Amino acid sequence: MENYSIIVPPYTVGPDSYKKIPEYCSLYGTKAVVIGGKKAMNAAREKICAAIKDSTVEILDFLWFGKECTYEAAKSLEEIPAVKEADMIFAVGGGKAVDTCKLVSIDLKKPYFAFPTIASNCAASSALSIVYNEDGSFCDFVHFLESAKHVFIDTEIIANAPVEYLWAGIGDTYAKYYEVSISARGEKLEHYKAMGVHMSKMCMETLMEHGAQALKDNEAGKASYDLEQSALAIIITTGWVSMLVARDHTMDYNGGVAHAFFYGLCNLPGFDEDHLHGVVVGFGVLLLLMIDHREEECRKLIAFNKTVGLPTSLADIGVTIEQVAQCAPAMTKDEDLEHYPYQVTADMIIEAAKKLAV
Repeated sequence: MENYSIIVPPYTVGPDSYKKIPEYCSLYGTKAVVIGGKKAMNAAREKICAAIKDSTVEILDFLWFGKECTYEAAKSLEEIPAVKEADMIFAVGGGKAVDTCKLVSIDLKKPYFAFPTIASNCAASSALSIVYNEDGSFCDFVHFLESAKHVFIDTEIIANAPVEYLWAGIGDTYAKYYEVSISARGEKLEHYKAMGVHMSKMCMETLMEHGAQALKDNEAGKASYDLEQSALAIIITTGWVSMLVARDHTMDYNGGVAHAFFYGLCNLPGFDEDHLHGVVVGFGVLLLLMIDHREEECRKLIAFNKTVGLPTSLADIGVTIEQVAQCAPAMTKDEDLEHYPYQVTADMIIEAAKKLAV
């Protein structure tokens, strides 16, 4: 057997989590550049600055990441003097902002720290960037050897973020359990992969228990226990699972029908701009279960989706059968289906979509 190491990112969570910035970040230098979304940086700026006051950590600049996570956006950031001078990168915001910072980090060989300001995906703790083209269509997956050095999750900031991000995060997160468990079906698993597969169940169970209340608390701007547990499932559990089940990238169990469905639909003009990733992926899980001949489980998930307002029919995401048929060939070729216990065909996708049309 080969020797190997498993590294998952540590995290600090709570309304005062940023106070730990000097303790963890000063290990990697003194100069940081903050890169993120405009709204995200506005939400986090005061707390970040307060946390580093009277410490050795200095912020050189606050920079907008751009509109999409693209290679072009990363290259533009890499030419900015503050980015070149910085010892480390503070990635602030949602998935596209954090993923862009990852591209900069790997190109410039600078460590990065993640500051998710919304609970919509696991970008802050995963070792993957999802790269898009300038027009918003899907471009590439970029895998990394390491993830963030530390993840800082301020629950007050997340509680005051728009509720639709948490809503989408729920769909994206429970998908991890269904996709991983199917992709790993029948496999002989090493310890770390088995741990990731078993941990993936928490991606579903935690949100079934806390998700509905977390959405209510998010609407009220309340940094509650339910919100914290849901945010941790979305941001941390999913990211750890992602890394454990795809450590060497030669046998990746992360993928599945739900994500292939979303990326395939991104071939429709403007689709990515008009639809939240996790909401579409959440519906994609229903499609996955139909294809996997688990109609009873599909009905149970439909019942849960109704409690949190996630889509239960194709009509709920504003897509027609004809559009699914148009994109189905691309779905079957998606990287998410490269390791699957059986071949998924365009006809299987179309027939499942017809059963879930309305």
